[in-house]
Amino acid sequence: MKNIGTCEFCGKTNKTISEVLSICRDCILTKNWELVKPLIFNVHKHVRCLVDLPSKPPKANKENIKLKCDLCINRCTLSENDLSYCGLRSFEKSQSGELSLPSKRKGYIHGYLDPIPTNCCNAWFCGGDYNTYSYAAFLYGCSFNCLFCQNSSHKHFSKRNLVDIESLADRIYNNKKITCICYFGGTPEVQLPFTINLSNQILEKIKKGEQSRNFRVCWEWNGSGNKSLVEECMKIAINSGGNIKFDLKAFDEKLNLALCGVSNCRTLENFKYLAENYFGTREENMHELSACTLLVPGYVNYEEVEQIATFISEINKDIPYSLLVFHPDYQMNDLPITSRKQATKCLETAKKYLNQVNLGNKFLLGFS
Repeated sequence: MKNIGTCEFCGKTNKTISEVLSICRDCILTKNWELVKPLIFNVHKHVRCLVDLPSKPPKANKENIKLKCDLCINRCTLSENDLSYCGLRSFEKSQSGELSLPSKRKGYIHGYLDPIPTNCCNAWFCGGDYNTYSYAAFLYGCSFNCLFCQNSSHKHFSKRNLVDIESLADRIYNNKKITCICYFGGTPEVQLPFTINLSNQILEKIKKGEQSRNFRVCWEWNGSGNKSLVEECMKIAINSGGNIKFDLKAFDEKLNLALCGVSNCRTLENFKYLAENYFGTREENMHELSACTLLVPGYVNYEEVEQIATFISEINKDIPYSLLVFHPDYQMNDLPITSRKQATKCLETAKKYLNQVNLGNKFLLGFS
């Protein structure tokens, strides 16, 4: 039996009101934001303190700045004692050579072989080679603080997760059964220089080697990365036959702040830029770009999906869009699984605007 949450603003009770957030969707969107914002930011501060991460992106005084990072929307400026919002960078680490800014040679990563077809959100249209493997590159660190995070282990890393790029590139190249690499996490944005360098090294080895082998490069991210690096990733994905998938958590910025602790303005800007400039540049059904939304009960409903689908359709109606059935996890483990009614309504809504819509994690509907 799921707990019944209560909204601190309107007093409404419902199983789709998260206890940790303690505010309903309607109040997030309609109440005076200056009244709502402190509660939301305090929730995120508390959640991040549990894992020893800074409550907000550090902005050191000009005279105290030791490190600057421009890899994502947070643009941390670190003093000698600061830790970056993603948790990966500090002055101490840079001094020891553990992870400099930006790091092209080393990355915090956990990788494993994933048989194709994988459970990737793009499996419904991906042209991956069956009976081979994807190298699932799970990257630690994130630029967001999603209360419903499905991979919260990205917050827990150690020096044993710090991998040297040469040895990893050789390992992937030498296994001829690996025909793609997919970067996810966390989110790859906070380690983009590492992923770009690794991808280029693997592709160069294959090009110069004696192997005849397809090798696709894909990224799955929240879209908050540095624009020039994001575009570099897009070019690699296109040339290799890969794809970039954006997790569009929400459309309304206030809802994104409530659920993820960070604005989605960079996400929408990057998606629009890449879609307008690169979608449709390859042959039919080899989609370069896609989008995905997790159907968080009580918060990401058909109205939110309609706004996202409208946004995508105004760029190109053929961009693939996946809706994912929500599984209770991390701080929002008190919410129920997405109901069949919600999933159906959202799917029908998205299909009004887009030509290619898919529902993922359908097996979970049997538990809702």
